[in-house]
Amino acid sequence: MSALESASPAAPAQAAYPSSAVGWYATGVLALLYWLSVLDRFIIGLMVDPIKRDLGLTDLQFGVLHGSAFAITFSVVGLLAGAMADRFNRRWVIYAGVMIWSAATAACGFAASFWHMLFARVGVGAGEATLNPCATSMITDLFPRQRLTTALAVYAMGSTVGSGCAYLFGGLIVSLVSKSDTLVLPLVGEVRSWQATFFIVGVPGALLSLLIFAVPEPLRRGRRALQRRAGAFWRDAVGYYVAMLRFIRGRGRFFAYHYAGFGLAAMIVTGSGTWYPAYMGRSFGWKADRIGLYLGITLVLSGIVGKLIGGLAVDAMYRRGRRDAQFRWYAAALLLATPAGVIAFTSSSPWLFLGFIWLFLAVLSPFVACANAALNLVTPNELRGTGVAFFNATAGLIGADVGPILIAALSDKVFGGAANGGRSIGLGLATAVAICCPLAAALLFLGMKAMRQAVMQSEAEECSVN
Repeated sequence: MSALESASPAAPAQAAYPSSAVGWYATGVLALLYWLSVLDRFIIGLMVDPIKRDLGLTDLQFGVLHGSAFAITFSVVGLLAGAMADRFNRRWVIYAGVMIWSAATAACGFAASFWHMLFARVGVGAGEATLNPCATSMITDLFPRQRLTTALAVYAMGSTVGSGCAYLFGGLIVSLVSKSDTLVLPLVGEVRSWQATFFIVGVPGALLSLLIFAVPEPLRRGRRALQRRAGAFWRDAVGYYVAMLRFIRGRGRFFAYHYAGFGLAAMIVTGSGTWYPAYMGRSFGWKADRIGLYLGITLVLSGIVGKLIGGLAVDAMYRRGRRDAQFRWYAAALLLATPAGVIAFTSSSPWLFLGFIWLFLAVLSPFVACANAALNLVTPNELRGTGVAFFNATAGLIGADVGPILIAALSDKVFGGAANGGRSIGLGLATAVAICCPLAAALLFLGMKAMRQAVMQSEAEECSVN
């Protein structure tokens, strides 16, 4: 019998959840770090054209940098991070991750070729892989079930504000530094203006990483007392995933619909965001600073509104007995997003684009909250970090990797590529939305019964442990 399968008798009833003030304070700090991670992840998206020009890249190569280099590393390292989240102090794991991704973001500024940038993006993915398994595990221990989706939605606002700031601040930074082809930075020397942008957004992360120690490590609720021997982490890390796969097999229908439905949705939620700046620049002739201002404001406002409404609505449905609330809400959101996205990406007016992209992003913005809440409502405490990491390794690979490349391939191979200007990117985006969103919605609708059964079974088991 493995170390993970040896458990003591059920633990005694545990203490009440911490106060709302403690829970929301911790969630706010974690959201701030999520903001930092997404800012560092997506700042590259505002500098598509100068990076392509200076490094001699094609759209497909840039899609690899933005997608594969990050996503594969994020997913693979995330598997290890998930086991670490279930085994070690989650704050220290997050601290190490923030330091790594901040250094790697700054290292993007040294890139002089495709391969240099590729290795730096691998580092960004490795560092950021630590955050979600640890943060979602901590938040699930801070809030009761009927408030979990709202709490995760507030945490996920860090992603929204981060991507918005990548455009707002990034556009401003790009505008300032692009007044000269090169800049001279202390200790670094002469660099291209886009390279300076990576230094400016990457270096402060080393200081912000310390904020995690202002957050208490919460009690792990409903956790079995697992027997482990010192120095056995690598063996136990494998054991976590063996246990997770056995758990998935026992609730196969729920996990099949969850992974397939949210995986397809991730192709649009993550993949389409790569190409917004390029689409606006090529279609409307806007400069980086103007794109950053309008797109950043749109992303922030749509995300805040969409996540708050989605989180509160899903929790209200859960309190009324809808144990499939996360699947039900997000399936409807995908159907609403489909026409909004198609109209936005085929529009010839920048203002029509911004209006419909606001609606598109607002309804899709609770993705992280709904996907992770559904997982954590079903998965036992001792496997929650592992479970989120395993989901990221599948939906992450599908969304962050396949999404940008699929859209680039549609643009290049089907709709004429760069010779067709912004229209090719727009048609690639619209086609991906029209295919993936309805399919993802259908899978989530079909999975609602399986989710109800899995959640009710988990509630019964949690009560028996506590």
